[in-house]
Amino acid sequence: MKQNSSRPIRIVILGAGFAGVYAYLRLHELLHENAEKQITLISERDLFMFTPLIHEVATGTLLPSSITQSIRSLPPCCMHRFIEARVLRIDADAKKIFIHHINPEAPAPGIHIKEISEEEALFDYCIVALGSGVNFFNVPGAKEHALTLNTLEDARRVKNRVIESFEQAQITKSEAEKQRLLRFVIVGGGPTGVELAGELADFIHSELKKAFPLLHPYAEIRLYEARERFMCSADEWFGERAFQILSAKKHVLVFCAAPLSEVSSEGIRAGEEFIPAGTIIWTAGVQARNIDIVSKKRIPKDIKSRRIKVNEYLQISSYPHVFAAGDYAWIEAKEGGQPYPMRAQFAVREGEISAENITRLMNKKPLKEFFWRDRGLLVSIGKGTALAEIFGIQFSGAFAWIIYRAAYLLKIVGPRAKFRMALEWALNTFLPRDISKL
Repeated sequence: MKQNSSRPIRIVILGAGFAGVYAYLRLHELLHENAEKQITLISERDLFMFTPLIHEVATGTLLPSSITQSIRSLPPCCMHRFIEARVLRIDADAKKIFIHHINPEAPAPGIHIKEISEEEALFDYCIVALGSGVNFFNVPGAKEHALTLNTLEDARRVKNRVIESFEQAQITKSEAEKQRLLRFVIVGGGPTGVELAGELADFIHSELKKAFPLLHPYAEIRLYEARERFMCSADEWFGERAFQILSAKKHVLVFCAAPLSEVSSEGIRAGEEFIPAGTIIWTAGVQARNIDIVSKKRIPKDIKSRRIKVNEYLQISSYPHVFAAGDYAWIEAKEGGQPYPMRAQFAVREGEISAENITRLMNKKPLKEFFWRDRGLLVSIGKGTALAEIFGIQFSGAFAWIIYRAAYLLKIVGPRAKFRMALEWALNTFLPRDISKL
């Protein structure tokens, strides 16, 4: 089983998202009794975040601590080392990862931090699960002027901007400026954009309406989707139902087949029309993080998404000791010939299969092909309303919303996070959501 009798087998996981964390948990299950392994996990932050619920942090339903879990609180028995660092590049031939440690900007008094330059992490097997970043599709001004919703810091900015917009509108005398400040534009009609639009509408027309009663008539939410319908990656029923439900909400306007041509500090341009807006939130798309991989052999990538093309075992074919999982992996689905979507349920399974195949390589056993049938989709559109497809059955309304919450409560990692989430959801059933800045 050992590759070298003088040392253990080194397994390095890059990234602490769904794919990386579940890869570690699976390795922990399979190799717990194996003293010949050495597992290292590298991530920029000591944080696993349950990203499907980040829109609820941005709209006051959940606190940040409810959707996060420390990486160091994962089962420590199999974790040789957790490194909080940024991955600079990967040398696939030398089996080296070059990283840069992330030091705190302001260390506590009395603590002196010596600047650490690059460090090399060696591996025998590597799982690349570095996740994705925002894709602005080269729309002029989008990167400079639009808020995003990928991290906890993004959620903090969105929530604070919404509250500050009302505060600023309260002191301005211009009617036009009030309307601009309280017009919130969401770009992207995928699940994140739809969920954010629904929650933001509830937030504005309930808690913020009570806090700023005179400003409520000025508030408006606009959701723009460049393609012909919402949620194009899901069944057409989802897009149609989302359009109907959001259209029925007060002060919410929805637009399909309406790509933006420009974003500025004053608003957006859709076609030839300029729409003044104080807040633009970009949820239009993601692409794999751009990491430099040094290799003598060719490593194929999908140009648009930047994802690494892997074989049916989630290996880079030219480097079978390197696996890719989650948003970083491009693997063609057996049904339909399209790549598996960049969604949490696929990232979880890809992380697990990568871990299983590493153990199979260690034991010289046949590898396991990745195949994962979509179990369905759950999308919340505000309090008490959701869309669901479970094993081919589609339904919406309050029951779908209950299923949505129960499913996510079961999926959140760690008992502490589960308890916090359940408690906050219970409080929000009877009490107003939090409207303080983060």
